[in-house]
Amino acid sequence: MQTLLFELFRTINSYYIYDTNKNQIYPISKECSDTLGKVKRGELSVPQAAAESEEIRDLCARGLLSDNRVETLEHPYTPLLHPLLNRRIQKVTLQLTQNCNFRCSYCHYTSNTGTQRLHSNRKMPLDMAKDAILFLREHSLDVPEVYIGFYGGEPLLEFDMLEELVLFAEKELAGKKINYTLTTNAVLLTDHIIEFFMQHHVDLLISLDGSKESHDKNRVFAATGKGTFDSIIHKLREISVKYPDYFKKLTINMVMDPSTDFDVFTDLFKQYPFMKKVNVMSTIVDDIGSEVKNVYEEEFIAKERYHIFLRYLNVFDRMPNNLCTPVFSSQNSALKEIGSIVSERDQLPQKAVPSGPCVPGEVRLMVTVDGKFILCERVSEISDPMCIGNIKDGLDFKKIYDLLNVAQTTSEHCRNCWAFSLCNLCVKYSDKDNTLSAESRLSYCNMSRSHAIDTLRKAAMIREMTECYGYSPIM
Repeated sequence: MQTLLFELFRTINSYYIYDTNKNQIYPISKECSDTLGKVKRGELSVPQAAAESEEIRDLCARGLLSDNRVETLEHPYTPLLHPLLNRRIQKVTLQLTQNCNFRCSYCHYTSNTGTQRLHSNRKMPLDMAKDAILFLREHSLDVPEVYIGFYGGEPLLEFDMLEELVLFAEKELAGKKINYTLTTNAVLLTDHIIEFFMQHHVDLLISLDGSKESHDKNRVFAATGKGTFDSIIHKLREISVKYPDYFKKLTINMVMDPSTDFDVFTDLFKQYPFMKKVNVMSTIVDDIGSEVKNVYEEEFIAKERYHIFLRYLNVFDRMPNNLCTPVFSSQNSALKEIGSIVSERDQLPQKAVPSGPCVPGEVRLMVTVDGKFILCERVSEISDPMCIGNIKDGLDFKKIYDLLNVAQTTSEHCRNCWAFSLCNLCVKYSDKDNTLSAESRLSYCNMSRSHAIDTLRKAAMIREMTECYGYSPIM
């Protein structure tokens, strides 16, 4: 008997079934949930359960509890890869240098088991960087708007080259809207650099990990080993005074160490109120490929959940924004997008892959200092499966196919998983020992299913807030 593709969960107000074929959640009674639990455990068949419950008979009549599943694992864009990547590439990220003036303990280039490169003094030749921009021009013919990212190491170590590349791009990509992004630790910013960025609309993503205590624990200068917080906060305060309009457009990337007291991240905005004006993205330390794995303190988890709860209340206009920590300001837009993730359909198509992988090369193509094309800046640079070509020979469509359809390595598990349409497994979770490993991918399935359950509960919460309490998310 095939496993039926559904999952049961509850909120404080109701019990629910998520039906994979329909990709939708439905409220059910506790009795119905108990009976369907027996079906899920194999103690009852659907016909037996339906004979006991009119509610289950109604679910079946509405097309739920079907044994339909995807027959062939293949991404729907597979036949379109050549025209898509020959004409619709949206972004290239240029690794201007592998050098950095910081040494951050959680950085993949500082602490890894050989799955990443290490820091070096290598930089991208100017001609190669220009060739990468020309590659973007020739492969973005059908898109009116493109993105060019500058990455490192610390890209401001090569500002002279960056400055020339911006002017080159504006000449060669004339007629397109160009968006520039830069990931930096900020300490090398000068008035000249900031004014150039303002003139050319360069968006900055600046790394700052909470207050001094939490930041300096992990982010130190390469030359001295001393903490970097004071230098960064001084630079940010200076920008806020001299260039207030530009300051409001900055984004802080806050990487949270879960072994630290959560209060040290919220304290940043109490100690430095001017920091409330910037945008904040927060993430937990990514320990994939790192020698040191995350340790989660119970107090950190409790406080994190509490502050996320306050942010949810803010989304429903039940809590003033000034009483919510800016650490989770990005949760507002994420919560509003839940509805598009859980959207009803007739049934699973016959040919599909689990959600998770992006189209390799389309939106985050990274060019390394030696001209290799890497899937994006979040994967290993030295892993062969993550390399999808080079500036000289172009894209390797065989590798792109393998990455796009990585679920074929775990076909039967994926076809029979209730979280098929909610999976969040990037291909980096399959990258092990220079291969696309089924074993490695499967080892993260429980994590992905937990994320799926969290998504479903949020979707149910939105529905309950709207239907039970009359609150709608503030758009």
